[in-house]
Amino acid sequence: MHPYLIRLGVHPEVQVFFQPFYTVDRKGDLVFNYGDSIEHYGIAFHKIPVSENLFLAGSRNFHTVSHVIICTSAMDAMAYLSLNLPYFRDIRNLLFLATGTRPGTDQAHWISKNLAGKSFKCIFGNDLLGRVAEVKLAAGIRKMPAAVTVQAETVIVNFRMKDHVFTVDGFSLNALEKKTGYRFNIPVHKPKSFDSWIEHLQHHTFNY
Repeated sequence: MHPYLIRLGVHPEVQVFFQPFYTVDRKGDLVFNYGDSIEHYGIAFHKIPVSENLFLAGSRNFHTVSHVIICTSAMDAMAYLSLNLPYFRDIRNLLFLATGTRPGTDQAHWISKNLAGKSFKCIFGNDLLGRVAEVKLAAGIRKMPAAVTVQAETVIVNFRMKDHVFTVDGFSLNALEKKTGYRFNIPVHKPKSFDSWIEHLQHHTFNY
């Protein structure tokens, strides 16, 4: 058990699940390796990288993985699982992927190639960046690329050779599906009343 995670309220079972996938530096801060960069979490800071790779936590035997959960950061992954643990029958079959702050096509291609046929879920934040990430990754995973452009209070998505225009508040993966008639079959789960899952956990009353 790590004191930062205990203080944050990460469930003990979740701490055990994620423990093999991070290291602790000389100051006691948590370090999550993306391969080309690191995510760094301390008592008063949280640095999330821009990466071309992914942070992975869970079974490396992809044949046994039942659900793939995609998010911005490793800390969001821990927060999400802590808050939703009762809904999972066996967390040993979960695989969490963190993209960093700017999901890219290389990440989507890796997911599509290595995890084809799996059940996916996106748990990005409620802000515009989180909604853009969901659209870009869902489109990339399904090999139906989408280009997203934000202009003032308008979001333009070029998808299937056509521009689709949304207001910022009205833009989401679900809104794109309704407008285009294409179903990505990648559910989105967002925290209610909070911008991110880690923020939700910080305000959650827990009793483990």
